[in-house]
Amino acid sequence: MYVEDKPFAPDQDGSFFLYSDRAVCGVVPRFTVSLTMHIDGKVLEDAVNDVIVLFPHMKVRLEKDASGFMYVRNDSRIPVSQYDGKGIALSDPSLNGYLFCVSYSGKTVFLDVHSALLDEKGLASFAKAIVFRYIQLSGYPVENDGSVRALPEGQQHVSIEDPFEKIEDIAAARPVWYMDAKAFHDMKHSGDGRVPGRTASEDGFDVTQIRIPLNRLRSFVKEYAALPEILISSVVSHALYEQYSADIEKGEYMVASISVNLRRYFPTVSLRPFSTSVSLAYNRRFGEYPFNTILMSQKKLLEAQLKTDALAYNAQRRIADFEKVQSCADFQSKCSAASAIISSKAAQSTYMLRNAGNIGMPESMMRYVTEFYPLYTPSVHSLSLSSIIFRNEVILTVSQVHAYLPDLCRRIVSMMNDNDIYAYISDEFRFIPVRYIL
Repeated sequence: MYVEDKPFAPDQDGSFFLYSDRAVCGVVPRFTVSLTMHIDGKVLEDAVNDVIVLFPHMKVRLEKDASGFMYVRNDSRIPVSQYDGKGIALSDPSLNGYLFCVSYSGKTVFLDVHSALLDEKGLASFAKAIVFRYIQLSGYPVENDGSVRALPEGQQHVSIEDPFEKIEDIAAARPVWYMDAKAFHDMKHSGDGRVPGRTASEDGFDVTQIRIPLNRLRSFVKEYAALPEILISSVVSHALYEQYSADIEKGEYMVASISVNLRRYFPTVSLRPFSTSVSLAYNRRFGEYPFNTILMSQKKLLEAQLKTDALAYNAQRRIADFEKVQSCADFQSKCSAASAIISSKAAQSTYMLRNAGNIGMPESMMRYVTEFYPLYTPSVHSLSLSSIIFRNEVILTVSQVHAYLPDLCRRIVSMMNDNDIYAYISDEFRFIPVRYIL
């Protein structure tokens, strides 16, 4: 299946990232996959161009006129390049007009995809499909157990419809138990450490990776293995509270913005972004309450927002925001409206946490894969976290603007280990993302 020749509009979720300020970085996340074998660039390029038919909404280029953006079918070959450690812009001619970049180095594949095309679960699906096809084309024995989107022999059941369109008429209600808290923001440190005259996307971000083996969780924390967001946000929020307790005003809280993929609650065959964010305020502090009480409180706050009617309410408010953008008469007005909405939403939380879920793949494929994780860089928040469960281990990637909290991750790990969550830092590096400049 291919995208039809006629132009089609960006979806409701992705439009915010397209129209908002292009100087903001962090809207081009990366998925990293490392294999046991060195990457052959030609074979990888063939694999990408084979599986793109399974993701038809990505086979486009972006066109702009006086009224806004449209997607237009792109039949150019998708290029693959050797990664040089430097960030480029999505407008670079070498990308043939695509809104994503595929590169490799040694045994590792890097997928940099604009958030208008895929959410965190979509990124994982795209990464699995490419790697599975690469292993096939390389001549290694691999079988699909249905957990990988692969090239079928028969008809391809894929869709490029905007999944948000089907959620507009679903019965919705505001969460009956919800803490609408004022979020703390550490404004005075947001630009600390930047190189003068350079944007954060040019100078890069400091990234720390933390691993939490789920089979080593002890005592009551085992109950939260299926909801790692609770374990992560509780500890991160307290670590931030420790850092800024003297600066927090009365009525302010550390608030995590947690991305929720809506496919689990509203099934769809569409592959376009389908997620929303819920807020999780940290209202019980270590030392004042037992850790189990803190986790139970956070779980109740989250679960109140994960009911289908509450999620529909949240998504419908997002749709209303999108309609405000679309109602603007010209391109510049759309950009201003989208930027204002994103800034307003960002003000409701202290940091961002995305979870790509529990990733499964065939055992015959798993034996060739050594690393598999997403990386979201800071954009409207100075701190961004992304997690995935792979090989029964939570891989938590923490990205911040020039380590303006240099001891934060070590404190997070220390607190986790003090509370029956075995965790350790596995990597630290500087990352320069692909930039969104169109």
